[in-house]
Amino acid sequence: MKQLRRIRELTDLTILATDGEIGNVQELYFDDRTWAVRYLVVKAGGWLLSREVLLAPAAVADINDANGTMSIALTKEQIRAAPSIEAAKPLSREYEEAYFRHFQWAPYWEPGPTALGSSLPFPETPPIPIDTTLPADAPKNPHLRSTSEVIGYNIQAKDGMIGHVEDLVVDDEAWTVRYVEVDTKNWLPGKKVLLQTMRIDHISWAERSVAVMLSQQAIESAPGYDPSSLITPAYEVQLFKHYGSEAA
Repeated sequence: MKQLRRIRELTDLTILATDGEIGNVQELYFDDRTWAVRYLVVKAGGWLLSREVLLAPAAVADINDANGTMSIALTKEQIRAAPSIEAAKPLSREYEEAYFRHFQWAPYWEPGPTALGSSLPFPETPPIPIDTTLPADAPKNPHLRSTSEVIGYNIQAKDGMIGHVEDLVVDDEAWTVRYVEVDTKNWLPGKKVLLQTMRIDHISWAERSVAVMLSQQAIESAPGYDPSSLITPAYEVQLFKHYGSEAA
């Protein structure tokens, strides 16, 4: 069942392979143009010598809130043999191509029914070993960004600053960043609001800011958000009506 989850909630989940516990999600990589989640970055436990590994959303089989777990349709050995990302940040397209070859998946940038996100068979054969050493001048993917990087950025409205990014809210079925949680405590003590990603104009990595196509007043007057409560359809309707009227 689909649920909207804060990044903080995702990092609380224990990741389970088909044959045992792996570790925990540290952050997510997303496309800053489409807000699609491309990878989960998992900090694996002692059996992997505390390595970080990438998991594509297609690998997620189930999230069990009662147990606080996320099940992955891969074995521990398949994950152990995956290329490490420590030496590959920021990720280049060459690294991504090698990653998808490793798991024998269709990459997300290829159109058609076999693209990532559709029902893909997971390989039964051993993963393909690859060399992840990248040349220093390898082109990087300029639109693949980390959630841990953008959290904390200032929110730049059309007429000035209005808070900072406190968290991101992800749709765990479509694996898309749906909302930015904005903390406006510098202007409105204690108030937090959600901002639809469709209202974001661009992200400035140099200035550490998120520019939105709304006024300060539009954000200030948005329905308040309580992070301890579920985001209901009724609340989402409120947001759409509010921002729709402000943008009109």
